[in-house]
Amino acid sequence: MSSELEQNEKKFQVQFIVHIAMFLAVLGLSVVMNETNDLSVTGKGFLAMSPVVPMIFILRVVINHYRSLDEYIQRVMGESLLWAVGIVGCAALAYGLLAYMVEVPAVSPAFMLPAIAVIFGIAQFFQLLGDSHEE
Repeated sequence: MSSELEQNEKKFQVQFIVHIAMFLAVLGLSVVMNETNDLSVTGKGFLAMSPVVPMIFILRVVINHYRSLDEYIQRVMGESLLWAVGIVGCAALAYGLLAYMVEVPAVSPAFMLPAIAVIFGIAQFFQLLGDSHEE
């Protein structure tokens, strides 16, 4: 790996970690403030939405990093993301239809993004593994 690629990767990792730390801090602060203060519905709404702001900045960092990658890795990441969104979307649809027909426990939509991230990583692993066997 060239020196410039290593520097870009290191810069991305540092930015990503800083933004994740900001997200966790805002999330923790919003939970503590919600538990300790008697806020209005509007205040609770803003408090509940506040962790989304660092996530927008994380998305910006990831997109900028994605643009700096070569075409092959972009293709692998794009296809992996399609698999992840497709699998989670189909699972959510199936669970929603099941919930319409029978009584099932409620599942929070907040678990969709972590599920997409995990399936994205697994799909990437299998794509790269399959490509290495083809060579």
